[in-house]
Amino acid sequence: MRQDQTFPFIYGAQYYRAPSPDPKHWADDLKKMRELGFDSVKFWVQWRWSERREGQYFWDDLDQLMDLAAGNNLAVTLNLILDVAPGWIFEKYPDCRMVDASGHTLEPVANICRQLGGYPGPCHSHPGALEARKRFTEAAAEHFRNHPALAMWDVWNEPENNLMRRSPDMEKLLCYCPECHRGFQKFLQNKYNRSIERLNTVWGRCYASFDEVELPRDPTTVSDFIDWRMFHLEKLTADGRWRTEIIRKLDPAHVCYLHVVANSIDCFNAVSCVDDFALADLCDVFASTITSDTLLAAQAVSAAGNRVFYNAEWHINYGSTAMHQRIIDRDTFLREGIPQLGWGVRGFLFWQFRPETLGIESPAWGLIHPDGSSRPVTLHAAEFIEKLRPHLPGLMRARRRTPQIGIWRSNANEVFHFCMDGNLKRFRESVSAYADCLYEENLPFRIIDSKRDFPEEIAMIVMPSPYFLAEEEADRLDAFLRSGGILVTEGHLAGYNATTGRHSEILPGCGLAERWGAREVESTSSYHLPRTGEYGGLAAEVSGDVAKAMKTDGVSGGEYFPISAPDGTAGFGSLQFAELAGEDCVIEGRFRDKVCMISKTVGNGRWFHAGTLLGRGFRLERSLLASWLFKAAAAAGIQPEAVAPGIHVDILTEDGEPCFIVAVNSHDKEAVFDPGLPGKWRGVFHGADEFRLPRESAELFVRI
Repeated sequence: MRQDQTFPFIYGAQYYRAPSPDPKHWADDLKKMRELGFDSVKFWVQWRWSERREGQYFWDDLDQLMDLAAGNNLAVTLNLILDVAPGWIFEKYPDCRMVDASGHTLEPVANICRQLGGYPGPCHSHPGALEARKRFTEAAAEHFRNHPALAMWDVWNEPENNLMRRSPDMEKLLCYCPECHRGFQKFLQNKYNRSIERLNTVWGRCYASFDEVELPRDPTTVSDFIDWRMFHLEKLTADGRWRTEIIRKLDPAHVCYLHVVANSIDCFNAVSCVDDFALADLCDVFASTITSDTLLAAQAVSAAGNRVFYNAEWHINYGSTAMHQRIIDRDTFLREGIPQLGWGVRGFLFWQFRPETLGIESPAWGLIHPDGSSRPVTLHAAEFIEKLRPHLPGLMRARRRTPQIGIWRSNANEVFHFCMDGNLKRFRESVSAYADCLYEENLPFRIIDSKRDFPEEIAMIVMPSPYFLAEEEADRLDAFLRSGGILVTEGHLAGYNATTGRHSEILPGCGLAERWGAREVESTSSYHLPRTGEYGGLAAEVSGDVAKAMKTDGVSGGEYFPISAPDGTAGFGSLQFAELAGEDCVIEGRFRDKVCMISKTVGNGRWFHAGTLLGRGFRLERSLLASWLFKAAAAAGIQPEAVAPGIHVDILTEDGEPCFIVAVNSHDKEAVFDPGLPGKWRGVFHGADEFRLPRESAELFVRI
């Protein structure tokens, strides 16, 4: 990360993904972009398109576009696309193809957004293909580095193994090629300090050497499969590393970054995609494709850390041949754009400027009509930057108030839930419920990576469904709690010990029950509880002997069960049920007469623990989870930014002083709120001199 450079607010669009748009549109389109107030444009540099024969490079089209961009004073981001491999690479290295878990070799293909073919390219582990990709990257850097229009390199577009296989599916999981097999064995030697005995203990095996280690093809064995996916996360991080290193070596004058689709679990995830935090460490700035999903935005900006953060693909113009894109009114545009400023987005690139014409993405995704005329969204995009421009210097200096609440995320725990459920649906619902609840209740939070030290400013940690935990992680949690932190956890905390590779005998595991003086005295599934209402049918994911037993014995309960708090607040637990007991515990919730929610003082801190998946019950009734988090936040001395129910507020500061307020009104009527801040404020887009918000709207207020 560069410390010696001031980074700009960027505003523009992705434009060129060869072979579209047609060259006849280039001059007029780039001129129109500048007239709309854009200052940036992105072009794809595609391996297959630009190196059709080994060592022979075709740059003519990009040279022309770069010149047009320079003539229109548009700063260019060049996006390296290496997953469309030229045909000659597969002839030269026939063994470079990826292999899935079922043994199927992936042949190069064209697909919806890689119309050139050659997708997904060679395996990242293949040494010959790796050197070829490096040579192409070097050639691109050397050719374009001196062009006056060049501003930034985006070295990897939405990193992953294969966009058609991002949803975890065991049979289609990648990659099981011989090079990955050898790489995995080396990875294990490093992890287990070259001790095959240590690996055998954790995995429960009897290998004589690392050369005997098979590739995991059954996630129900847990430890080996989690190691396997951690290997792939490190492998893809290494791919990002060499890309950024080459660009920095050959072109140190220009910004270098990559952009992800952040891990929101249901789309991008730890099983089949990448480690956002590790990739962000490689970048000068960081970027992501952003949607309105709370967890995705929180994950992306948290991985970015203190880096300037861009929305590298604003998908406001999504659509297809079967579903042409929306007609976007001004309020919708502002409601989707302004909240991103509150998250910390400091630049936007629309996907894309001219509508697609190839395949079933056509005629959508465009900021303009196919004939080049303006759409309603075109005018809203122009107005957005026109209104923002006087405030851009201040926005670039402004920062979100530092969140004191962290949602704990662990790649290994995420993969564990795939091992347990065969998918990530339930885990996603657990994590996103906490993110949504904190956001809606105006309790600022960030995502914290389990592999890293807890940030000093974090006073409260929330751990959704933390079943898989290593002893070192448990030690850090214990130290955090005893030093005065507030910890909110769900069942079955540390139920599976990552260090030993075994399920814990006492829960919470990893010695936490003994250290904290409370434990699960009995645990069962919500499906085995007495039925108290229609709260979900038979568990769909069970199979094998469990399914047979349930069919024979029947079940009385459902997916959810009611919980009541001592103050009368009610809500629901889900899937897991544990009766809790311990010394000096405060009862926070019961199912019938059984205690399933407690809090207690540990050292100088306080521990709030639910013996169920409390987050998943949020979808049925929000009050219990909200009350639980408010109580924990109050114990941490954290007050919400909230000023009125249904109004979300982000306060941006400069040198500790409030300078901007992002406010979102979810009500279907006008709302007035009071943030309790001194000075005079004015709305940038609606012009109100008081804190007034139209129905279902968003506003950026600036201090005047």
